[in-house]
Amino acid sequence: TNMPAMPKREIFERIIQNITNKFPDVYAALFISPEGFPINTWGVSLERAEEISALLSALIGKTWEIVRGVKEGGELAFIQIQTNMGGIRIAPQDEFILVTLTKT
Repeated sequence: TNMPAMPKREIFERIIQNITNKFPDVYAALFISPEGFPINTWGVSLERAEEISALLSALIGKTWEIVRGVKEGGELAFIQIQTNMGGIRIAPQDEFILVTLTKT
């Protein structure tokens, strides 16, 4: 199997910039590969990103179902979770999943 092209740092940083402009309360973000591993992180350490990925793995699987559904004409959906430490939004992209953490 050949590996999908991973988002380059510049692309990642541009996406982060767009997100933080639109959603000022986002304090951290991670890109997670289809296999469930963090590829790139912003605002959190890689260790923390790995913990978050592990905790979210079931939801991330669900997210890929959404992505497959979208390819078949379904609606693109975010998965949003409220925790006592803030909010988590999981957004499916084509080659990776974007997880953002918010203070509220």
